[in-house]
Amino acid sequence: MDLHARSYYNTVDNQFGGLFPHPGMMMKGRYKAIDDNLLVEENATMATALTIDTMEIHATTYRYQLRMANLNNKQGKSRTIKDPLTGDKTTVTSPQWGMVFNYDDNGGYTAVVLSCDNSSPYDDITDSRSMEIAVIQHMGNETQQLAHAILNRGISLEDDMNTLCVDVDGNSVKVSIGKNELTTVLETSVVRQAGAVYAGYMVGPGSRVAIERAVLTIGNEQQAVPTATWTRDALDAYFAGSADPVEGYWKYLDRDMQDDWLRLGGRYVLAVVRNGDGYDLIYIDGAQVKKSMWQTGMFKGHMTKTIFGGNYDLSWIDATMEPIDEDAYATIENGVIMTMEFPIYKSQVRFVKVLQGEEQ
Repeated sequence: MDLHARSYYNTVDNQFGGLFPHPGMMMKGRYKAIDDNLLVEENATMATALTIDTMEIHATTYRYQLRMANLNNKQGKSRTIKDPLTGDKTTVTSPQWGMVFNYDDNGGYTAVVLSCDNSSPYDDITDSRSMEIAVIQHMGNETQQLAHAILNRGISLEDDMNTLCVDVDGNSVKVSIGKNELTTVLETSVVRQAGAVYAGYMVGPGSRVAIERAVLTIGNEQQAVPTATWTRDALDAYFAGSADPVEGYWKYLDRDMQDDWLRLGGRYVLAVVRNGDGYDLIYIDGAQVKKSMWQTGMFKGHMTKTIFGGNYDLSWIDATMEPIDEDAYATIENGVIMTMEFPIYKSQVRFVKVLQGEEQ
């Protein structure tokens, strides 16, 4: 498999990880729930609400993406907000929402703030709708706008989903957004405090934000390149003397995948070799993505036995040689069908045992 963004996915399949639940939901005027495969948070107060993921980010280079919408972002509609302390009410017609990143333990953060408005709401001839996207930095008691742009194409200007993305590289940040494909719209410099930082999202007064998925990709990590540890002749000789029914060659059978998140890296042929508490997966043939990188005999993964017969915890090396080792598992049915499950990505791939004398 070739993972577009090797990282930590927060979706309904893992209850949105560290984004839900959150103690802030005890505040009056705020509502948060998982509804129809979305994480939905509404803010009817006069204060901006921040939800920060518990995942620590130590790397100085990372990418954070949110597939999100403001369900209250309908033109011509206003929302009532209330001060929970005084009970005072007012209305807002252009509610803000967005992404938070570089959040530190002192409460400082950088945010990408979105809002939509009409140029001439009472003139059907000259009226046009657009989105303002701004990068702000909050430190101490001060908030500073670092950059902004006005957009009117390639994005949803009402309550449909957009993907919002920041690429952080030290003190530089690049902001991209799009409904169907990402377009870079802003680049600026930011201040980041030393130590771990966090990312999340913001819900401005009057907004009702829906999150479909959140993806955190960590950069500048050491990547272990799998080396060839077996030759084909050595495997043939080894399997000739093996009585383990799991050991042997397995070839691609079929798949059920969400190509937006995970796509097939090849119709692989694998060798399964017993090793310690489970089995090593050895690449033989079939790579289509990054084909030149893969050589027969390279390590492709490991299945670790569990207390349930025929069930294994799975570590997998994807087509780009990035590891997938969280929330992945494998099962073997009747000794001939091996299924690899990646539930966070709503995907599975099946392999069939190659019988003696059968072509691979």
